[in-house]
Amino acid sequence: MSKAKHYLAAVPLIACLFSASAGATVIASNTRYGVFDGSEGTRTFNVSHHGSILDLNLIVTLSKCDDPPLGPQGGACRGQGAPYEDEFSLALMAPDGTTVDLVRAYDTYAAGNDGAGRVRLVFDDEAEQAAGPHLATGSFRPAGALSAFDGMDVHGRWTLLIQDFFPGDPLEFYSARLDVETDPPAPVPEPASLALLGLGLLGMRAVRKAS
Repeated sequence: MSKAKHYLAAVPLIACLFSASAGATVIASNTRYGVFDGSEGTRTFNVSHHGSILDLNLIVTLSKCDDPPLGPQGGACRGQGAPYEDEFSLALMAPDGTTVDLVRAYDTYAAGNDGAGRVRLVFDDEAEQAAGPHLATGSFRPAGALSAFDGMDVHGRWTLLIQDFFPGDPLEFYSARLDVETDPPAPVPEPASLALLGLGLLGMRAVRKAS
């Protein structure tokens, strides 16, 4: 094979490596543990990237158990009573103030479950089932539609609104992650770009040596 053909064979490889960023996701997270027991609070996500939102999902890890709280490293409920899973709400607020309900108090979830302990909830408009009636790990459609954010500029401070309405069975927050597909896509961080370029150049050098 000629050197020219070797170069042509290497070019699609480099193009493929760089095109992987076309589906890049803006990811912002908050891992500040907190206990909400008849109280409310917030967690924020700061996004520095600009881009029109194509799709937005939110992943939240939390627990709702009868006293005592699980603590930062907890997993299973330890209290003897059944927690009232209906007595809390979650909502996501965009930088411009647009707010979408994820969990509606006394509506999304029901009372009477023994307590699922620490769960990971993926709120996704495309999920097969809606959230509720009991807490469980999985992917669920939120109470509102996250598509309300479509077309917005993702840049700015996003806020997760958390409220527990009655003390005695605390809501514990562990983490949340905002995953957003945008147009244009989020840029690949500089070190990753350099690594991809290096791989492409090494590939070209290898085919030259083999010629």
